Amino acid sequence: MKNIGIIGSGSFGCALAYTFSKKNNIKIWSYTKEEMDSINNNHCCLLQPSIVLSDTIKCFQDYEEVITDSDIVVIVSPSNFFRKTCQDIKKYITNQEIVIASKGMEKDRLLSMIVEEELGLSPSVISGPSFAFELASSEPVFVDYAGNKEIMNDLQCDNFRLFYQEDIIGVQIGAALKNVIGLAVGVAEGVGLKNSAISYLISKGLEEIKIIGVSLGASENTFYGLSGLGDLLTTSYGDNSRNKRAGVLLGMGYSKEEIFKEIGMVMEGFESLINAKSIISKYQLSCPMINNLYEIVYHGRDVRDIIKF
Repeated sequence: MKNIGIIGSGSFGCALAYTFSKKNNIKIWSYTKEEMDSINNNHCCLLQPSIVLSDTIKCFQDYEEVITDSDIVVIVSPSNFFRKTCQDIKKYITNQEIVIASKGMEKDRLLSMIVEEELGLSPSVISGPSFAFELASSEPVFVDYAGNKEIMNDLQCDNFRLFYQEDIIGVQIGAALKNVIGLAVGVAEGVGLKNSAISYLISKGLEEIKIIGVSLGASENTFYGLSGLGDLLTTSYGDNSRNKRAGVLLGMGYSKEEIFKEIGMVMEGFESLINAKSIISKYQLSCPMINNLYEIVYHGRDVRDIIKF
């Protein structure tokens, strides 16, 4: 049994807390007092109350309280706050294992690179097709894992299976860019396109994820695994995908501001689209589908042109 500190009390952070608590002692750090109180007093996730937590799980707004006695620190903060989170926790990190459960990038910097730059440590990464409500309902969930093999068994349990991958670069890129394709699929559904068009976007999307990934040093084979194709399919077909839902609303004519208000939770796809476009431009890659989506989202191209590229 290990002491695990989880940085982030959103729906996925709470789902991981529920899962890891089957074998470990858990503390959670929360950004807001409301989320902390929900966990400590009501024993549930504020953003997703159906996620019920053990009363042994405690939540704090103090990094030191969560990190100091931890053997493993799991970071689940949104990618646009990831570097700041690493900077904030640095003074409390000693010899803990760092595990990244966030998905996203900072321009062309992977989250593992940010951990190395800010904390001077080599992290592990969990990534794959994993909706919070399924994980917290003890449904079988299967994900990729890259990093320190010695702590894998501490993180998995009867319903949460980790599959080891050597390619820590590819595991992260698949996780970040699948949200971009999820947006595109949502737009297509929002304008009324059917199965063949959706499959076309998913197929082209996977092809472009591979192009970007290989340009950054990933192995092409990784993108056929759980953190690549697996996560892409779950995001594209799952009704609980926030990024796909955002795309549907965009296709129906909602503005980005209206979408953020409607969904009310973090959607990595918009930021990841900007990052993908930056990488495509920097390395002069041929990714017409992602370029087309960028024009729709940020330059006002007609959403009905989602398959015209």
